[in-house]
Amino acid sequence: MLHIYTRHAADCDHADNTQWRRCRCPKWLRGVLPNGVTVRESAGTRSWEQAERNARKKEVEADPTRVDQVQPRRETVKEAIRMCLEDEEARGLEHSSRKKSRTLLERQFLPFCEARKFVHIDQLLPIDLTEFRSTWNNGEATTHRKHERMHSFFAFCVANDMLRKNPMDALKKPKTPDVVPTDYFLPKEFEQIVAATKKYAYGGGNDNEHRGQRLRALTLLMRWSGLAILDATSLERERLSTNEDGDDQIFLYRAKTGVAVNVVIPNEVGDELRALPNPNPRYFFWSGNGDARSAAKAFQRSYWKLFKLADIQKPDGAPKRCHPHMFRDTFAVELLLAGVPIDQVSLLLGHSSVKITERHYAPFCKARQEQLAASVKLAWKKPTQSLQKKRASSSKKHAERQDSNGVKKSA
Repeated sequence: MLHIYTRHAADCDHADNTQWRRCRCPKWLRGVLPNGVTVRESAGTRSWEQAERNARKKEVEADPTRVDQVQPRRETVKEAIRMCLEDEEARGLEHSSRKKSRTLLERQFLPFCEARKFVHIDQLLPIDLTEFRSTWNNGEATTHRKHERMHSFFAFCVANDMLRKNPMDALKKPKTPDVVPTDYFLPKEFEQIVAATKKYAYGGGNDNEHRGQRLRALTLLMRWSGLAILDATSLERERLSTNEDGDDQIFLYRAKTGVAVNVVIPNEVGDELRALPNPNPRYFFWSGNGDARSAAKAFQRSYWKLFKLADIQKPDGAPKRCHPHMFRDTFAVELLLAGVPIDQVSLLLGHSSVKITERHYAPFCKARQEQLAASVKLAWKKPTQSLQKKRASSSKKHAERQDSNGVKKSA
């Protein structure tokens, strides 16, 4: 049963009596509902009578014996997973995101449930999910993302009346992974990679005789346009045009976010693209056969070989870990270091929100760095100025005391 009490304001004349009804202080509810849920929340009113009506309404709605009470329908774990994955596809989530959900739910969570004879989704308790999480052998970042996916899955079950509450709420979140600074290619390193494309030899298999030339054009394209490798490898020739000023530009919609991107590129890069041989006249890199993602993966495999040829090293002589997405990072970082506002960089990258850009590239924002440096320098001056004022005041008082003592002696 729910009880009503008043949370008085500090200046209320009846602050010592929580059962006083006639003041205009907020009314609150506390107690246990018929379904066993503990409640302590605002009644949403300052009227005691309205608070009583709200309390009775909550009790009726939570009564499990009500005929019209919506009861969770009992679904199997397998069926719940199927519906969740179909919902992700219907919402148009990215292919890579749906693939990760499928791997976690179908290849890991479902076998876990089958091994422990969990047939229905409502059989799982927080202790069972804790055991399932203990089977993950992943790093901090992956564990954190998998925890969020499991929470989203059970939230889907609650929203579709398969469960009353989300059992993942009872689990403490994993440690938030440390933020790793975005790495990028220095100008000298980028020159090494471009030079390595001229030494890239035909290797057969997924390669072809023009692979070195195509890798060079793809490298220049990603570096100077900021396109991700999937967008770059599936770029259509009609997306490259020349504007009124004679500059080459690229316009497309990003495959990941669907956001429009319009970016100017150096004419030398445009010339490299136009000179590319390709059996499909519609695209620069993709043959048009199969899936565009497969073509992007083929180029990624070629890049591992290219990076070995480039032999890029860290200052301590250790090999630098390189991947194709660093060309996009280099594009963003160089713009920010040149003083381009981060909101404009976000538009050029095709991010759906500037917060995404800030998360990855904020440390390289030149304007922000200059502002922080100015604030630090200002802090240096303030203690010095304050100390000088104190010394001047102390000297003045000392001089006044000496003058006063001299007057007394002469008297």
